[in-house]
Amino acid sequence: MGVPLSERVVFSSVFESCVRLLAAKKPGALEQVRAAGLNPGKLQPAYPAETWRSISRIAARALFPTESPERADFLLGQAFMDQYAQTIIGGALMATLRIIGPRRAFSRVSRSFRTSNNYMEDRVTAHGPSDYELWLNETLVPYVNQGVLQATLTAIGARGCTIDVVALDAEGVTYRCRWE
Repeated sequence: MGVPLSERVVFSSVFESCVRLLAAKKPGALEQVRAAGLNPGKLQPAYPAETWRSISRIAARALFPTESPERADFLLGQAFMDQYAQTIIGGALMATLRIIGPRRAFSRVSRSFRTSNNYMEDRVTAHGPSDYELWLNETLVPYVNQGVLQATLTAIGARGCTIDVVALDAEGVTYRCRWE
């Protein structure tokens, strides 16, 4: 059994990346972040996963106000990865993934996500050398993670990458990940 929802935490490097992104593109949204209980100037080592959902929603709506909620979350995930790759932890992760490439990266999905939280579990099914199905026990920010996956796979060499949400339920989300 996985980590209970009440014990799930997201590490500060995730919030640091989101704060950097907002500070650069929509600094006014940092007031909403503060109102939601996050002090952008003094981050804690970890926060409840629910806090990440709240902060990601604020950021997605601020950065992409004309998009649907799902599309805004997806775009946030993509933009987030640019910032996350600039953190010490994110930079180390991206360097490792670039070396091993997209195919081998799928064998490390849990370890990769565990650089940002304490609860991620996965199941990977290979349908071909560049066609994978990925299930994550993530129900709070599935479309943010869709954008994160697309940006990550593209950055590590998966040309023509597409990530589709094929199932979403109370237990998790299933993505179909394909590239050329």
